[in-house]
Amino acid sequence: PGTPLEDQGIMDGKDALRAIAAFRLAMPRTVLRYAGGRELTLGDLGTRQGLLGGINAVIVGNYLTTLGRPATADLNLLVELNMPIKELQKTL
Repeated sequence: PGTPLEDQGIMDGKDALRAIAAFRLAMPRTVLRYAGGRELTLGDLGTRQGLLGGINAVIVGNYLTTLGRPATADLNLLVELNMPIKELQKTL
């Protein structure tokens, strides 16, 4: 609320995945991070596809102002995809 995009609808999952792929191609060494909104935009399948297609960082658990997926769900997905976890805080 209170921004020029406040009336913007939720981005279509296919558009989000295309954006991830485009950013990865344009910036191959950049950290692309999943954060808030991916639960609504991508769901479980899209989250998996994004990780396989270019996302290389994930904020897990709840966010500053919204609830996220349980941290264990994201950590289990990373293990399932055989993606190493570089840093894991003991606060989880």
